[in-house]
Amino acid sequence: MLSHILLNCSIMDNLPTALALCLIPFLLGWLAARAYYKVGWLRDQITELSGRVSTLTEELTDTRMKLAAAEADSEAKAEQIRKLRSDLIMCEGERMALREQAANAPAAGAGKKAAVAAVAASFMFAGKKWKADDLKIVEGIGPKIEEMLHDAGIKTWKALSKTSADDLKDILEAAGPNFNIHDPSTWAQQAGLADQGKWDELKKWQDELNAGKE
Repeated sequence: MLSHILLNCSIMDNLPTALALCLIPFLLGWLAARAYYKVGWLRDQITELSGRVSTLTEELTDTRMKLAAAEADSEAKAEQIRKLRSDLIMCEGERMALREQAANAPAAGAGKKAAVAAVAASFMFAGKKWKADDLKIVEGIGPKIEEMLHDAGIKTWKALSKTSADDLKDILEAAGPNFNIHDPSTWAQQAGLADQGKWDELKKWQDELNAGKE
């Protein structure tokens, strides 16, 4: 009887230790399982994010290509608009000339011919009204230089188109130092375009010359 009581006392004394020995493996197993599950979940998240990054990268590349195509198309349309505006200016000039011709046409046949010739000699270019063989239509030539060129016998676009740059420089130098700053290297080519009625080419060239000055 006494030995039985002693055995029960020994078991009661070691119960906390026994419980601890049972709980520790359980806790370690639970923590290991939770860590394994967490790692798997993180791997799935990384895979999903990598897929989204790849998709967004493809969409970004496609968007950039579409933007480049749109910009190129926009530049082409802008050039068409500039061309149409130039054509519109020319048409407006012709319309005004015809309206003026109709309003001022004299009754006599000789008078009609003179009026038609006067109207035909005027036209619109770059938003201004010009007369044939007006040398000031050339970029770089003003009233003073036009007068000097007339004095030198250069009174038409055709004559100016056949004058070399060196001869033009000699005329400018003879007029004094105030005119040496002018560059006549393109005057003959501009006059040639005007003489041939190539107004679009002349306008484009003059726009480029003005852009260079700015």
